[in-house]
Amino acid sequence: MSDVPTLPAVGLTTAAARTVLGQNAAIGGGGLAGLVAQRLSEAIQLGILLDGERLPPESKLAEQLGVATVTLREALAVLRVQGLVTTRRGRGGGTFVSAPDLDSGLGRRLRELSIAWLRDLGDHRGAVATRTARLAAQRALPGEVAELERQLDRLRAARTASDRRRAALQFSVGVAAAAASPRLLREEQRLAAEVGDLLWLGASDHDHAASVEAQARLAAAIGRHDPDAAVALADQQVAAETARLIGLRLRAYLADLQSAPAPGLEAVAGALDQLFGVLERLAAELARVAAAHDGVPRRDDLATLRPAIFEALAAHRDLAAGAGVITAPGVLADAPLWLEWWWTTQAGTPDQLRVNLDPAAPDFYDYTVADWYSSAERETAVTGPYVDYFCTGEYTITLSVPVLLDGRLLGVAAADVLAGSLERLVMPHLLALDSPVALFSPDGRLIAASSGDVPPDLHVPEGSAALPSPLLRWRLARLPGTAPR
Repeated sequence: MSDVPTLPAVGLTTAAARTVLGQNAAIGGGGLAGLVAQRLSEAIQLGILLDGERLPPESKLAEQLGVATVTLREALAVLRVQGLVTTRRGRGGGTFVSAPDLDSGLGRRLRELSIAWLRDLGDHRGAVATRTARLAAQRALPGEVAELERQLDRLRAARTASDRRRAALQFSVGVAAAAASPRLLREEQRLAAEVGDLLWLGASDHDHAASVEAQARLAAAIGRHDPDAAVALADQQVAAETARLIGLRLRAYLADLQSAPAPGLEAVAGALDQLFGVLERLAAELARVAAAHDGVPRRDDLATLRPAIFEALAAHRDLAAGAGVITAPGVLADAPLWLEWWWTTQAGTPDQLRVNLDPAAPDFYDYTVADWYSSAERETAVTGPYVDYFCTGEYTITLSVPVLLDGRLLGVAAADVLAGSLERLVMPHLLALDSPVALFSPDGRLIAASSGDVPPDLHVPEGSAALPSPLLRWRLARLPGTAPR
């Protein structure tokens, strides 16, 4: 028999599962039930299922959706937690749609979102909207332009937030139909469901009139077959909507700050230091396991690290999205490369990361060339933010420390921190300062800013005034041209 280590079968990788099931359902750990909940949520957000509407009996609805009754019940339980459906017992009871309430301040859902997430949503919406607008201006037939005008009249006449949302959706559907692209139509609908009522949260009649005027200019550009103008107008509209959402989110941060003063950046720095302490203990445990096996442990030996990893994820859930140890090439006796890595689902349970470690595979994950690994070969490292495709699928910062045994590198111990999670911790303090400031990574990438006017591609501006920062090696800078509040 050959003594060459064999690569373990990983089945469907985490990234592939996210793609197949849809990111929200996969990360949420809900499987098929999570996917059904997501689809029903979209139908409510789109106004396909109306506020107060009674859903069919569970057995009938499950049959219509093509799922088992138990799966539907799990999905409805998720929607109840989200406040999108309510269940009443007794005669005349059943499960009823409960559309989001736009009159509840800035809204609970808005507080669950980060500014980084809103900017990313804006990027996605802009990419779809501008391409759709270009194709519509190139392809629209006279009847399709006339339909846009009819939808525009409905949008102009809409008075309630719900009617405005549905009329705006129908207008965007009309643009996608004029583009003659079923795929773009479906993506427009999906994005409209994702943003839901947020675009109309606290919107005034003036905001509505401005939106109608913007859409009228877009319809005119499509009607005269001017693709460049249509693209510019679509881009401006999405940018304006995104800026408004970011402004609302900053107002929510400020409201929270007024009700509960921020603990200060020192408290955030302390939480990060604690997380580094966890990683150092994981590193020491991996070194102990290796030493107990004469420096050549096997994959199964690393299972003894799991309780410590799970405890770390539970104790630091507001900060760490994933954690574990990653072995250096050739350290394990039965695997050339290996990640004992676990991440936390939205349900709060740990799930093991599955990646393809076969160098011959097209989706081979060569973590040895990743910055978070190569930097930690020498010293404790903080890498990012970057888009982590293989695990979180999010804008991520990785903390990592080297694992050494008698001077030999065994690998690294690491933890992922979502940029959005860090933003929620630091933003109250940034807003409490006397002028707009921004937090940057050591290489100058924007992490968070207390102004909605800061573009996500901003690096440390020339002339910015550096401020004391206790947060690792991240830089805190007062934005140039701004005065104390």
